Amino acid sequence: MTHDDLKTRLIQGRTLAHAYLPEGTFRQSKLSAKHQREGYAQAFDDTTLWYDAIYRDGRVHLICPKLNNLKAGVQKGAFSLDGLPVKISRIRQFYRHDIIELPSTTCPAEVRLKAFGATIASTVNPEETEPFKGLNTALCLSKDNDLRWITDFARFHVKMHGLEALVLMDNGSTCYSLLDIEDALSLTDLKRIMVISTPWKYGPRGRAPYARTEKYLQTALFNVLRLRWMREARAVLSCDVDELVYTPGTTIFDLALKSWGGFVRVPGYWRYPDPEASDPSLHSSHTHMKQSEKPCPTKWCINPSGPLGGFQWDTHLLERLPLPSLFKSKQGKFWHCRSTTTGWKSNRQLKQQTDLEPDRETAEVLAQVFNPPA
Repeated sequence: MTHDDLKTRLIQGRTLAHAYLPEGTFRQSKLSAKHQREGYAQAFDDTTLWYDAIYRDGRVHLICPKLNNLKAGVQKGAFSLDGLPVKISRIRQFYRHDIIELPSTTCPAEVRLKAFGATIASTVNPEETEPFKGLNTALCLSKDNDLRWITDFARFHVKMHGLEALVLMDNGSTCYSLLDIEDALSLTDLKRIMVISTPWKYGPRGRAPYARTEKYLQTALFNVLRLRWMREARAVLSCDVDELVYTPGTTIFDLALKSWGGFVRVPGYWRYPDPEASDPSLHSSHTHMKQSEKPCPTKWCINPSGPLGGFQWDTHLLERLPLPSLFKSKQGKFWHCRSTTTGWKSNRQLKQQTDLEPDRETAEVLAQVFNPPA
C-alpha cells in the first residue's frame, strides 16, 4: 500500500466543537439518591454543555447532554453566530440528549453563548458527507479495547457483510494513541477509517429502572455522526467491538436496505469462549453457548437517507419509533462475545460460566473468517 493510498483511507483531523460550562456552573442529575449506585456522581457528566456544533440545512445544531437544570439559563442567554445575535429556533428534547437549533443562512465559523455569568464559545463544523457517500459504514464507541479485537471486528464485518467504512469513537483510551488505532485498522481492507477522540464521561449506571437514564455520551455521539457525516452513507450499522453480526444469505446492510423503512433491528445472543481456548478474549474463541439464555437487546442498521432517517439514533433502536417490534429481523442476529472485554462497563470476564455447549454454526463461521483453509 502506498502512502497516498493510506491517506485516502484515513480521515484525519476531525475534531468535535465541544463546549464546557463555566466554572461554578453544573448540570444536576434528575435521579433521586435511592436510584444512584456508589460512584454515580463521579461518573455523571455535569460540565459538558455541548459535544459538537454542526451546520446543516440552514441551522446550527448544538448536540448536548440533557440540559436538565441548565435549560432555563440557556433560554435566557444570548446566542451569537460570528458576532451577530441570533435567537433559538427550538430546543429538541430526547431521552438522553438535547439539541439546540439556531437559524443561519450560511455556516458560521463560531457560536457564542453569554449565559451563567460567562461567555461560552466553540467553532462550528459543516456537514461533511463526502467521505462516507455510498459506503457500508459501522459505528463503534471504544475505550482501551485490545487493538486485535478492533481489527478482528473490522475483518469479520468486511468479509461477512462488505463493511467499507468504520468510525471508531475513542472514549479516552490510555493504553494507546489514536494513531495506534489508525495504524492497526490500516492493515484491514476498509476503504475509510475515522478515529475520533471523545474523552468525555461515558455516564453512570443507575438502579433499575434507571440503569441507562443518564448515560448521555453514546446516544449524543451517534446523533453527532448522523447529522455531520452519515446522511449519504449507503447504510449504517450500530454495533460494539465485542459483537459480530450474522445474517445468513445476505449482509446486514442489504437486509436494512430491503427492509420496510430502510431500517432493521437484530437480536443478540451470548457466545462464550471454548474452555480450552489459549486466548479466551478473542472473537474466534467464542464457539460455545447456553441454551437457556434470553436474547440481548437489539442492535440496528439503517439507510440514513431513507424514510426513517430523521429519527434520533439510540444504542438499541431509533428513539420514538412507533411499533419498533415490526422492524426486528427473523433472519439476522449478532453474537455477543462474553470475554472480549476489558471490563470497563461491566465485569463479565470474572464470572464463572457453566452449562456451556459447542455451537457448530458459530464455530464454522468464525473459522471461515479467522482460520480460513490455506
